[in-house]
Amino acid sequence: MRSEAERWTGALLHGWVEMLTLFGMLLVAMVLIGWCWNRGLRSADRGGLVPWQLLVTAYALVLILRHFHGDLWSSIIIAVGVALAGLLGRTGSHGSLWVPVILLAALLGLGLNLSFLVLTLLIMLVLLFSAGRGR
Repeated sequence: MRSEAERWTGALLHGWVEMLTLFGMLLVAMVLIGWCWNRGLRSADRGGLVPWQLLVTAYALVLILRHFHGDLWSSIIIAVGVALAGLLGRTGSHGSLWVPVILLAALLGLGLNLSFLVLTLLIMLVLLFSAGRGR
């Protein structure tokens, strides 16, 4: 039988490790993508590595998708998230990154970690091989 302290500690930490791991995975992917984005720009045109609005929005999508488990609700949430990313991507210095990062967050929220990794590598390659000013 578990002690009272172990029961409360287990209840307190339940789910937090997974959420911190997902946040860390998303943050590392966004740092790598932000580095590839800034690499093709002049030093005067470079912004920060990780836009905080994009990070908060993508992590919120991950948390929402983790909460809902139905196929219909997941597809509706992803569609609304991509449409919102398209609208928000028109403003800001990292405008073209909104839709790919939201798609990454959708994959992470659905638990498709290998697809998340492959799409991250693909986005990095595209950003490294594309022109900086043409984006």
